Amino acid sequence: MKSAGFLITGNEVLSAKTKDTNGPFMGMHLRRIGVSVKASMMCSDLEEDLIDCLNYLAERCDVILMTGGLGPTSDDLTAEVVAHFFDIPVKFNDEAWAACAAFFVKAGRESIPESNKKQAFLPEGCELIPNKLGTAAGFCTTGKKFGKTIKIYSLPGVPYEMEPMFLNSVLPNLYDETAMPVSKNWQVFLMGESFMQTAIEVAEKLLIARFPNSVISYQAHPYYVSYGVTLFPTSKSQKFECENFLNQDYQSAVEKAFVNNILYSEDKKVPNYILERLNKLRLNIAFSESTCAGYLSKELSSLNENSTYFVGAIVANNNRVRKEILQLPDNIVLLENKASHDLALQMALATLKKFNSDIVLAECGNKDEIHSESEDQKKEGFYLAMAFKKKSLSNIESAKKILDKYSWKFVEIENEEDTYSFTCFIKSNQRHTADVQKTRTAHYLLCSLSAVL
Repeated sequence: MKSAGFLITGNEVLSAKTKDTNGPFMGMHLRRIGVSVKASMMCSDLEEDLIDCLNYLAERCDVILMTGGLGPTSDDLTAEVVAHFFDIPVKFNDEAWAACAAFFVKAGRESIPESNKKQAFLPEGCELIPNKLGTAAGFCTTGKKFGKTIKIYSLPGVPYEMEPMFLNSVLPNLYDETAMPVSKNWQVFLMGESFMQTAIEVAEKLLIARFPNSVISYQAHPYYVSYGVTLFPTSKSQKFECENFLNQDYQSAVEKAFVNNILYSEDKKVPNYILERLNKLRLNIAFSESTCAGYLSKELSSLNENSTYFVGAIVANNNRVRKEILQLPDNIVLLENKASHDLALQMALATLKKFNSDIVLAECGNKDEIHSESEDQKKEGFYLAMAFKKKSLSNIESAKKILDKYSWKFVEIENEEDTYSFTCFIKSNQRHTADVQKTRTAHYLLCSLSAVL
């Protein structure tokens, strides 16, 4: 299995004036083709520091990917540093200069600044990586270090230049030299990482004994954890063995360990999964928010380019909105602004009718009590509700059993023959800020919905 390291260069990145997106972008794609990322480093524009970082990475990795330092200014040192690292000269590269000049001509420039010639001085013998969106050619330099062959890919730091160069010219080369990994993922609700580790520990030890190069990952989100296992076969026959093991033996072990806490077994975050399921089932959804005011909506609106599935939301933060827009009855509205199961439920049902949607998630909380020190702990939290048109839940008895495990109660309502309704209450956690509590509440609703879609 190939190993890689990242060296992200530039004072602007190190000082946090610019956020690094290059490392995560490359890491995501390398993981998919089975390249193990051993380390990611950020370094200032100082030659001595850059050489130190390259030495550290070269000891541990087969491939190093550098971003930044290819510009025409005095702090752009990548070409000189890579040449120094491999003890080879820097030479003027006619092909790189021709590409740079062509870019200026295409942009309508009549002259080329003399400083841009610096971008054509590259390590002798390097392979060029074409850059169609900028003046800086990337390059790949190969040499011996620490008794092995090391490749350094040098790419621009500007993401919109770097990304296509990486995808078109770097990733295919690494893909040819690696075995495709075999992965399986599970989303686990209401079970912390430490409890999960204890429950699955024996199975993990057996897994590692059989596949020593396997990778196990836990990624925590509000209220759920993404649990994943990746195996790296070295042949087609072993790939078949790995797939069978994950889909049968290890699947059984995971189900036994996490039992009812498993939402689904896909490598997707809950909001993405919900949109995919809504699309497949041809259903749509709306939200009715109060205390969380927008926290629930943003989870889907940031992903959904098609308004067919997420039709909208109402923020009913006061009685006027609840009465005039949602048309809630007086006995619900005039509860001194206190949240309740009835208020959350009526908000959900009213929004279901208002938007003519298939599903509605609703929430309301006692704002003044989210961080209070009141002895009445039961009021400190969020009241949640879900309302479904009957056609959107194919098996109501199954849905009842699933949601009951997560503290939801089925509510039968007179004159609501075409809907199914559920309510739930989650307590506030005084250790969390109001912002964190609102995010967690939104995720509790979404996780609960994903379990029954």
